[in-house]
Amino acid sequence: MTSTRIFSSTAATCLRKRTLNPRGFCSSAYALSHVGSSPIFIPDNVSLMLDLHNKDEERDMTPLIITGPKGKLKVDIPSFARLDLVDNGKKLEVNVVDSEVKIQRQMWGTLRSLINNQVTGVTEGHIAILQFVGTGYRAELLPSGRQISVKVGQTGTTLFDIPEGVTALSPQPTRLVLEGIDKQAVKQFAANIRKLRPPEPYKGKGVFVNNETIKMKDKKVK
Repeated sequence: MTSTRIFSSTAATCLRKRTLNPRGFCSSAYALSHVGSSPIFIPDNVSLMLDLHNKDEERDMTPLIITGPKGKLKVDIPSFARLDLVDNGKKLEVNVVDSEVKIQRQMWGTLRSLINNQVTGVTEGHIAILQFVGTGYRAELLPSGRQISVKVGQTGTTLFDIPEGVTALSPQPTRLVLEGIDKQAVKQFAANIRKLRPPEPYKGKGVFVNNETIKMKDKKVK
Protein backbone atom coordinates (compact mmCIF):
# COMPACT_ATOMS: atom_id res chain seq x y z
CA MET A 1 0.00 0.00 0.00
CA THR A 2 1.47 3.35 -1.07
CA SER A 3 0.65 6.47 0.87
CA THR A 4 1.44 10.13 0.47
CA ARG A 5 2.17 12.77 3.05
CA ILE A 6 -0.35 15.57 3.52
CA PHE A 7 0.97 19.03 2.63
CA SER A 8 -0.59 22.42 3.20
CA SER A 9 -2.10 23.76 -0.02
CA THR A 10 -5.25 25.78 0.66
CA ALA A 11 -6.33 28.53 2.97
CA ALA A 12 -9.01 28.31 5.62
CA THR A 13 -12.62 28.91 4.58
CA CYS A 14 -14.90 31.11 6.65
CA LEU A 15 -18.27 29.95 7.85
CA ARG A 16 -21.26 31.48 6.16
CA LYS A 17 -22.91 34.29 8.13
CA ARG A 18 -26.52 33.51 8.90
CA THR A 19 -29.27 36.08 9.13
CA LEU A 20 -32.03 36.23 11.69
CA ASN A 21 -34.95 33.89 11.21
CA PRO A 22 -37.98 36.19 10.69
CA ARG A 23 -40.39 33.42 11.71
CA GLY A 24 -38.65 32.44 14.93
CA PHE A 25 -39.75 33.45 18.42
CA CYS A 26 -36.22 34.37 19.43
CA SER A 27 -34.76 37.66 18.16
CA SER A 28 -31.13 36.71 18.83
CA ALA A 29 -28.82 35.49 16.06
CA TYR A 30 -27.87 31.85 15.52
CA ALA A 31 -24.90 30.64 17.55
CA LEU A 32 -22.40 29.44 14.95
CA SER A 33 -20.30 26.39 15.70
CA HIS A 34 -16.54 26.79 15.30
CA VAL A 35 -15.64 23.14 15.84
CA GLY A 36 -14.63 22.64 12.23
CA SER A 37 -12.31 25.64 12.13
CA SER A 38 -10.48 24.64 15.32
CA PRO A 39 -7.06 23.10 14.56
CA ILE A 40 -6.16 19.56 15.61
CA PHE A 41 -2.87 19.24 17.49
CA ILE A 42 -0.74 16.41 16.11
CA PRO A 43 1.77 14.83 18.57
CA ASP A 44 5.29 14.06 17.36
CA ASN A 45 4.67 10.30 17.53
CA VAL A 46 1.61 10.45 15.23
CA SER A 47 1.75 10.36 11.43
CA LEU A 48 -1.00 11.15 8.92
CA MET A 49 -1.03 9.63 5.44
CA LEU A 50 -3.56 9.88 2.59
CA ASP A 51 -3.92 6.47 0.92
CA LEU A 52 -4.63 7.55 -2.64
CA HIS A 53 -4.33 4.01 -4.03
CA ASN A 54 -7.34 2.78 -2.01
CA LYS A 55 -9.66 5.65 -2.89
CA ASP A 56 -13.35 4.72 -2.98
CA GLU A 57 -14.45 6.06 -6.36
CA GLU A 58 -18.11 5.16 -5.80
CA ARG A 59 -18.38 7.12 -2.54
CA ASP A 60 -15.68 9.62 -3.58
CA MET A 61 -13.79 9.04 -0.32
CA THR A 62 -10.06 8.85 0.35
CA PRO A 63 -8.80 6.98 3.46
CA LEU A 64 -6.70 9.00 5.90
CA ILE A 65 -4.39 6.62 7.77
CA ILE A 66 -3.54 7.75 11.31
CA THR A 67 -0.69 5.88 12.98
CA GLY A 68 0.42 6.25 16.59
CA PRO A 69 2.03 4.33 19.46
CA LYS A 70 -1.19 2.42 20.26
CA GLY A 71 -2.06 1.37 16.71
CA LYS A 72 -3.45 2.47 13.37
CA LEU A 73 -6.87 3.87 12.43
CA LYS A 74 -8.43 5.43 9.38
CA VAL A 75 -10.99 8.10 8.54
CA ASP A 76 -12.71 8.39 5.15
CA ILE A 77 -12.19 11.91 3.80
CA PRO A 78 -14.76 13.26 1.28
CA SER A 79 -13.55 15.05 -1.83
CA PHE A 80 -14.85 18.44 -0.67
CA ALA A 81 -12.62 18.42 2.44
CA ARG A 82 -9.21 20.08 2.55
CA LEU A 83 -6.59 19.01 5.09
CA ASP A 84 -3.68 21.37 5.72
CA LEU A 85 -0.69 20.66 7.96
CA VAL A 86 0.59 23.90 9.46
CA ASP A 87 3.12 24.97 12.08
CA ASN A 88 5.71 22.42 10.88
CA GLY A 89 3.22 19.57 10.95
CA LYS A 90 2.15 20.17 14.56
CA LYS A 91 -1.38 21.27 13.66
CA LEU A 92 -3.96 20.00 11.19
CA GLU A 93 -6.58 22.38 9.81
CA VAL A 94 -9.78 20.96 8.33
CA ASN A 95 -11.53 23.08 5.70
CA VAL A 96 -14.18 22.62 3.01
CA VAL A 97 -14.25 23.81 -0.59
CA ASP A 98 -17.47 25.83 -0.28
CA SER A 99 -19.05 26.49 3.10
CA GLU A 100 -22.17 27.82 1.33
CA VAL A 101 -23.08 24.22 0.37
CA LYS A 102 -25.25 22.72 3.11
CA ILE A 103 -23.75 19.21 3.21
CA GLN A 104 -20.21 20.59 3.34
CA ARG A 105 -21.13 22.98 6.14
CA GLN A 106 -22.83 20.16 8.08
CA MET A 107 -19.94 17.72 7.71
CA TRP A 108 -17.20 20.24 8.50
CA GLY A 109 -17.32 19.94 12.27
CA THR A 110 -18.19 16.23 12.16
CA LEU A 111 -15.14 15.41 10.05
CA ARG A 112 -12.88 17.44 12.32
CA SER A 113 -14.23 15.59 15.39
CA LEU A 114 -13.76 12.18 13.76
CA ILE A 115 -10.11 12.90 12.95
CA ASN A 116 -9.47 14.32 16.42
CA ASN A 117 -11.02 11.22 18.06
CA GLN A 118 -8.77 8.93 16.02
CA VAL A 119 -5.66 10.97 16.89
CA THR A 120 -6.60 10.73 20.57
CA GLY A 121 -7.26 7.01 20.18
CA VAL A 122 -3.85 6.10 18.76
CA THR A 123 -2.06 8.14 21.43
CA GLU A 124 -4.11 7.87 24.64
CA GLY A 125 -6.96 5.49 23.85
CA HIS A 126 -10.64 5.76 24.80
CA ILE A 127 -12.32 4.41 27.90
CA ALA A 128 -15.86 3.70 29.07
CA ILE A 129 -16.70 2.84 32.69
CA LEU A 130 -19.94 0.98 33.35
CA GLN A 131 -21.52 0.81 36.81
CA PHE A 132 -24.21 -1.75 37.61
CA VAL A 133 -26.62 -0.33 40.19
CA GLY A 134 -29.25 -2.65 41.65
CA THR A 135 -29.64 -5.74 43.80
CA GLY A 136 -27.81 -8.62 42.17
CA TYR A 137 -26.65 -6.51 39.23
CA ARG A 138 -23.16 -7.56 38.20
CA ALA A 139 -20.79 -8.22 35.32
CA GLU A 140 -18.12 -10.90 35.10
CA LEU A 141 -15.27 -11.31 32.66
CA LEU A 142 -15.12 -14.96 31.60
CA PRO A 143 -11.79 -16.87 31.70
CA SER A 144 -11.50 -16.71 27.89
CA GLY A 145 -11.08 -12.95 28.20
CA ARG A 146 -13.30 -12.33 25.15
CA GLN A 147 -16.76 -12.64 26.71
CA ILE A 148 -18.63 -10.79 29.45
CA SER A 149 -21.43 -12.32 31.52
CA VAL A 150 -23.98 -9.72 32.64
CA LYS A 151 -26.85 -10.20 35.08
CA VAL A 152 -29.24 -7.29 35.63
CA GLY A 153 -32.42 -8.44 37.36
CA GLN A 154 -33.05 -11.41 35.10
CA THR A 155 -33.33 -15.10 35.88
CA GLY A 156 -30.29 -15.89 33.76
CA THR A 157 -27.18 -14.16 32.51
CA THR A 158 -26.54 -12.52 29.15
CA LEU A 159 -23.27 -13.09 27.31
CA PHE A 160 -21.59 -10.36 25.28
CA ASP A 161 -18.72 -11.00 22.88
CA ILE A 162 -16.01 -8.35 23.27
CA PRO A 163 -15.42 -6.65 19.88
CA GLU A 164 -12.02 -6.77 18.21
CA GLY A 165 -9.78 -3.97 19.43
CA VAL A 166 -11.63 -3.55 22.74
CA THR A 167 -10.33 -4.82 26.08
CA ALA A 168 -12.42 -5.29 29.23
CA LEU A 169 -11.51 -5.27 32.91
CA SER A 170 -13.77 -5.99 35.87
CA PRO A 171 -12.13 -4.67 39.06
CA GLN A 172 -15.42 -5.15 40.95
CA PRO A 173 -18.55 -7.22 40.24
CA THR A 174 -20.53 -3.99 39.83
CA ARG A 175 -17.94 -2.17 37.72
CA LEU A 176 -16.73 -2.80 34.17
CA VAL A 177 -13.99 -0.89 32.35
CA LEU A 178 -13.83 -0.94 28.53
CA GLU A 179 -10.81 0.41 26.67
CA GLY A 180 -9.70 0.65 23.05
CA ILE A 181 -8.27 2.97 20.41
CA ASP A 182 -11.49 3.22 18.37
CA LYS A 183 -13.93 5.49 20.21
CA GLN A 184 -16.90 4.33 18.18
CA ALA A 185 -16.24 0.64 18.97
CA VAL A 186 -15.78 1.32 22.70
CA LYS A 187 -18.84 3.53 23.10
CA GLN A 188 -21.05 1.31 20.94
CA PHE A 189 -20.17 -1.77 22.98
CA ALA A 190 -20.93 0.15 26.19
CA ALA A 191 -24.27 1.25 24.70
CA ASN A 192 -25.15 -2.35 23.80
CA ILE A 193 -24.63 -3.45 27.41
CA ARG A 194 -26.51 -0.43 28.75
CA LYS A 195 -29.44 -1.23 26.46
CA LEU A 196 -30.00 -4.42 28.45
CA ARG A 197 -31.13 -2.37 31.49
CA PRO A 198 -31.12 1.41 31.00
CA PRO A 199 -31.25 3.51 34.19
CA GLU A 200 -34.81 4.00 35.42
CA PRO A 201 -35.91 7.15 37.29
CA TYR A 202 -37.97 5.61 40.13
CA LYS A 203 -35.50 3.37 41.97
CA GLY A 204 -32.33 4.55 40.24
CA LYS A 205 -31.38 1.05 39.10
CA GLY A 206 -29.73 0.15 35.82
CA VAL A 207 -26.45 0.29 33.91
CA PHE A 208 -24.75 3.69 34.06
CA VAL A 209 -22.01 4.67 31.58
CA ASN A 210 -19.22 6.99 32.75
CA ASN A 211 -20.63 9.91 34.78
CA GLU A 212 -24.21 9.40 33.65
CA THR A 213 -26.90 10.69 36.01
CA ILE A 214 -30.69 10.66 35.88
CA LYS A 215 -33.33 12.85 37.46
CA MET A 216 -35.28 10.84 40.00
CA LYS A 217 -39.08 10.88 39.90
CA ASP A 218 -41.61 10.38 42.66
CA LYS A 219 -43.13 6.93 42.84
CA LYS A 220 -46.53 6.54 41.26
CA VAL A 221 -49.34 6.51 43.80
CA LYS A 222 -52.50 4.66 42.84
